[in-house]
Amino acid sequence: MNRPRRAAAAKPQGHYAATTSPAKRRKASDSASASARKKGKQKAQPQPLLDGIGLPMPGPVPAVPIPVITPAPLDPAALALDLNKSYEGKITPPVRPKRQPRWQQPAANPIIRIENTPNGWNDKEPDLDPDDLVAQIARCRERISDNIMTRTFHHRLRDLLQKQQSRDAMMALEPAGLSWAVVLRLQTLQGSLTWLQSENDKYELVANVTNIMAAYRSGQLRWNPGLVTYWSRGTQLCHPRPFRWDEFKIINAQYAGHTGFWVEGLQGPGPGDQMAEWIATPMPGYGQFAAYMTIAVQLPDSTIVPSGAFNPVQPSLPSFLDFMDDTGSCTMQINKSDMDDLIVDNRDPLGNDPPLPPLLGCMPILVANGSVSNLICRQFEVNMYDSVAVDFLSVLWHPVQVLIYDDTNVQAHTRLNGPWPRHRMYSASAPDGSSYSYFGDVHTRFLNVPTQEEKQQQEQVQQQEEEEEEEEEQEEKQPPNMESLLFKCNVANLLRSTISVVYVGFVGLLI
Repeated sequence: MNRPRRAAAAKPQGHYAATTSPAKRRKASDSASASARKKGKQKAQPQPLLDGIGLPMPGPVPAVPIPVITPAPLDPAALALDLNKSYEGKITPPVRPKRQPRWQQPAANPIIRIENTPNGWNDKEPDLDPDDLVAQIARCRERISDNIMTRTFHHRLRDLLQKQQSRDAMMALEPAGLSWAVVLRLQTLQGSLTWLQSENDKYELVANVTNIMAAYRSGQLRWNPGLVTYWSRGTQLCHPRPFRWDEFKIINAQYAGHTGFWVEGLQGPGPGDQMAEWIATPMPGYGQFAAYMTIAVQLPDSTIVPSGAFNPVQPSLPSFLDFMDDTGSCTMQINKSDMDDLIVDNRDPLGNDPPLPPLLGCMPILVANGSVSNLICRQFEVNMYDSVAVDFLSVLWHPVQVLIYDDTNVQAHTRLNGPWPRHRMYSASAPDGSSYSYFGDVHTRFLNVPTQEEKQQQEQVQQQEEEEEEEEEQEEKQPPNMESLLFKCNVANLLRSTISVVYVGFVGLLI
């Protein structure tokens, strides 16, 4: 039966699509010819290539290295005065985009398939705060009334109502007037406190967590995205301020921050995501979709300085560790045995250990199976080594926060690289079935990434070589052919008779 096509399939321009038509552009050839007529023939100027977001792509690596401008060191005295200043309310939060145009469909002719939706339509709400459940629920009901892909929003509304019910129950357990971010943070800190107490407070962090929770409940401390406070053994050291690694190093060193130090607000209010994929085989390389990379990790240079009995004679010595490339992990993760190896490798000539890396606190993480674990977080410095250039990719070692999994009495966990490689470098991949990732400090178009044609050519050459080897093996395994053997025997007898005649003739000549 031939039914008429829906009107919605015509994909009219309107809501949830660009409201303005693209501006008409003059052809470059017209303007160029006009300029040539007025000014005469001119040499064309090369236009810079643009990447996917409209920025100029960098050119090839210059022959002369570009000098690196390092920032001037902070003045500790000026920093001490600035710690009394609060930046709460002084940092402009990011502005959310405007609401997308709305498209409505008659109830008698709803759209239930994605291919029939208007051009530009989507189910996202970029203008709403994901944590604003009231606004999210109201928008969801509005979307259902629009009669476009209603089943998607029915499912979403069910999940939002369940989340709102759970949130209301959690907020009822805390003092009235606290924001949802503070309530979520209090629940997260309670889990960290329980774990720290079970470890007999060997990191001296219980006092920090206890007083931070009290400050939240009293209203003395509020959750400010993008701002942190520093704590040492239960004492608040500053008002909310932006996090900077150079400030952290100074403050942490002043308070012997290898233990008892805490940075509050560095991560989100809830547990961080550490969504590593599960691999059945424990050995690297056997997981079909698991990719690994080598990263150089070292103790911060700020710890390799004379301190007490420790008197180093060389800079920090790095370790080259294999990491799983896990784009779902929010923080780099290594094992305690890795940190212990770095401590041993950086002992001074008399065998004295360097101080432990600066402590940032304890971080709860949400793993792929839904469970929450607590791990100690410390500062390390990382880099990557370029075996072709026989040098590190960066002249500077980059400070990162690293989770420490305690493998003292258990098997070590797989190391996770976290977000640093993609925050610091360009990355690329190729659809060649190898699961390789390519990293570099130049644009991806200059990385040596194989194309699909190159991969196919390599596969064809490899297949041809395998076929030739297989043919040779089959020839060797075949039984001997009697006709070929008789032919070979006749040829051999003929050669013998010929040689005999020649030999007799030669002897006769000698006689």
